[in-house]
Amino acid sequence: MKRFFVFISLLSTVFSLLAEDENSQDNNACDYARKAQNIEIWQKYLEKFPEGKCAFEAESEIERLRNDNLASEQLVTPTEEEKYEKEPAYIVLTQEPVVYYRPYKAAGISLLVIGLAADVAGGITYYTGWFKNDSKTMLGGLITSIVGVPMWITGAILIGIRKPMPNKNVELSNLSVSPTKGGAYASLGLNF
Repeated sequence: MKRFFVFISLLSTVFSLLAEDENSQDNNACDYARKAQNIEIWQKYLEKFPEGKCAFEAESEIERLRNDNLASEQLVTPTEEEKYEKEPAYIVLTQEPVVYYRPYKAAGISLLVIGLAADVAGGITYYTGWFKNDSKTMLGGLITSIVGVPMWITGAILIGIRKPMPNKNVELSNLSVSPTKGGAYASLGLNF
């Protein structure tokens, strides 16, 4: 008999947890109708929840959507010929690609090489101390290897920095020629 009561209490607990109450159904239906913005969905909401929390909103949305539909039906759609009579759209195809350069590439590569050398030297020194049972040599190798790690990180960051190539266009800013008795003087101004 105890098993039966335990079973019944478990079933009632499960049903109470799984069953949605009227308020949560109203909230879910209202949220769905707001997202859909459709006359039919708002009407179904009003049929199911005539006194729901969004009933007033549903009526006003139905009226607004009907007015929008009437206004869109009254608009005259242009014919194919009228579409092509408008001014043509211009597309610029001559845009120059942006060229990048790496200003700190040499410094980054140098730091990577120095960091690699420090890690290799530190590893060799550490294992030499290990085999000789010398704690000072092991500590020196460990410190040298630890110093190599920030060099690797800094070198990788410096190699990754890119900057756009500066504009190398030369523009003529002024040109003047003035005649004299024995010839002429010329002046040329450039912007670059």
